[in-house]
Order: sequence, then structure tokens, then C-alpha cells
Amino acid sequence: MYDPAPPADSAFVRVINAPAATLGGKPVSALKGAASAYVVIPQGEFAAKIGTVTSKLKVEAGKFYSVISNGGKVMLMADQAAENRAKALLTIYNLSKNASVDLKTADGKTAVVAGVKTGQSGSRAVNGITVDLAAFAGTKALGTLKGVKLERGNAYALVLTDSGLTLTQSSTKTK
Repeated sequence: MYDPAPPADSAFVRVINAPAATLGGKPVSALKGAASAYVVIPQGEFAAKIGTVTSKLKVEAGKFYSVISNGGKVMLMADQAAENRAKALLTIYNLSKNASVDLKTADGKTAVVAGVKTGQSGSRAVNGITVDLAAFAGTKALGTLKGVKLERGNAYALVLTDSGLTLTQSSTKTK
């Protein structure tokens, strides 16, 4: 009825914006601007390959991570776990050339996550709501998502690339 629980020494790792990747020998893919499901990886060092670039990365048990390719390097980013079931967790990943971006309501009036540098992420737990969101560099909107339904207890990855902003509901289903 339920999938078996992962071993106690497991970390949860996914790829972002990687159509062809391998994490610890397991094939994983994420559409352009999207996040894959998490893969269970034993704590410690493992090999991550995105495209033709391979790197050794290290993870800790019980933590969540995203692997990205940035400037020809494979990088590991620690993700915030969605621990508050009464809130929705938004995480924006800045994979664009913009030095710093802010996630705001689409009208630009309310900041949700501010000051996310290139190659980094920022998170915030918010109430369940349906909202229009946009990524901004200063006052310039870089990408807008209309009618985003944020449900309590769920996590959402917003990925900003130079071609726009995409949204993926994070899945706790693991491969």
C-alpha cells in the first residue's frame, strides 16, 4: 500500500534543469526549468553527472538537496525541508545571469523572497493561497506565473533561467 521507508542514513537529492543526469548511478531527468522528483542517496559522497560533467558531492542523512549545472560545474544546493504542514514552501532558484533576483507578487508590491544571488536559492513558507508571482531584477519583471495555487503542506520549486520562470510542485515521491 505504501512505498517502503528509505534507510535512516538517506539523503534526498534531485536535479534542476537537467534533461540528462545521473545521481549515485540512478538516471534522473528534469525538463528545462523544472525540478525532478527526489532520489534516495545514502549519506556520504556520491557521483553526480549532468550532461557530460561529473562531480563528487557529499550529502548528510535526513537532508534535502538540489543538484544544478552552473557555468560548466555540477553544484549541490541545500534545500529547506517543508516541515510546517500548515504552510506552503516556496523555493526560488536563480539560474539566470541576473546577479540578484527577488520573488514578489506579480504587481511587484509584496516581496516573498528577496536577494537571491546567481546560482543560489531562497525559500519562504507562506499560507495557502492562489496568487500571481513574478521574479524581478530590481523593478524589471523577468518572468510571471499567473494563478499559482499554493496548497498547505506542499513545496514548490520556482526556477528562473535566462529564458523565464517555471514552477514545479516538489514531490516527496522518490525513485
